[in-house]
Amino acid sequence: MRGVRVWGLAVVVFVSLVFGMIFAAQAQTFNFKMATFYVAGDPAFDVANHFAKLVKEKTGGKVNIEVFQAGELGFPVVEILEATSRGVIETAIFYTSYKAAQDAVMALAGGRPGPVFNFDEQVKYVKAVEDIVASAFKRFGVTYIGPIVYGEPEILVSTKPLTGIKDIKGRIFRASGMAAEFYKALGAQAVMLPAGELYQALQLGTIDGLEWTDFTANYKLGFYEVAKHVLEPTKGVNLHSEAAVHAFLVFNPAVWDKLPKEYQEIVKSSCAEAYKWGGEFIANLNKEYRQKWIDAGAKVVQLPQEDLDQIISVGAKLIASYAAKSPDAKDFCLKLIPLWKELGYERWSKALEGELK
Repeated sequence: MRGVRVWGLAVVVFVSLVFGMIFAAQAQTFNFKMATFYVAGDPAFDVANHFAKLVKEKTGGKVNIEVFQAGELGFPVVEILEATSRGVIETAIFYTSYKAAQDAVMALAGGRPGPVFNFDEQVKYVKAVEDIVASAFKRFGVTYIGPIVYGEPEILVSTKPLTGIKDIKGRIFRASGMAAEFYKALGAQAVMLPAGELYQALQLGTIDGLEWTDFTANYKLGFYEVAKHVLEPTKGVNLHSEAAVHAFLVFNPAVWDKLPKEYQEIVKSSCAEAYKWGGEFIANLNKEYRQKWIDAGAKVVQLPQEDLDQIISVGAKLIASYAAKSPDAKDFCLKLIPLWKELGYERWSKALEGELK
């Protein structure tokens, strides 16, 4: 009988300890710093703050995320993953193209040629390659949570008329990552310049044009004042970049593992909710700012039909060149073929399949 009482007491103590630990974890307040590569005023910065607000509301103020602008925490945006991995910050949103030179999957997961044209199509793309992207982030020592910032297909802004590929050849464009390789393949010269130098470079004629995301961001940087020609993407073909994930949410692994499961689920659901909210928010803004470009006197055109096959050919060759850089990169490229076919983009699917044979 005494043994039964001792056993019963042990069970009570154990259960009390378990519930005590759960209660303590739930009672604890978590305060996190989030690094971004955006500045205040950028629509994507609004998405990051919307995410932080959702997390705070859903956890009853138990998880608080303070969002910081690019460079505000004392390290360059290209070192965001390193800072997160080392625990300098707890969480971050990151554009994979910043690590394009170090990892082929990171290059492919950022802005790249392709036909994906809107948020719904991008969601299907993310599901197709998510495991590969998550593994790439793990190689950089961080925990992948999910996509958080939607990016519209990008435009090309120019100080000189743009009517087709013939006008791209021989010109100097600010471009980075795969976009730089893309425009070089079309006969242009690509140079890399930071955001703060772009307006003056256009004004002085140092560059003839640039790729810098969508209508909204380009307008807010004032480019409409000095560049009156815009080449916009053609649905299903695009230019140097299809609709892309502009930022993924990541956490320091130790911080993430210590976060109660309930709060982990809230962070994940809030990330997905902010991603969807931002998709609609950014797409609507882009329509509004496209009209602002036109009202400011810009001529907005699309490539002629005879140029579209060349865009697809150059884009497919560029993507396929990354397949040889790692097994994961090849797997990523192979997954694009059935995805594009499912979305109805047969020309892109066949072109990439042909390049990978």
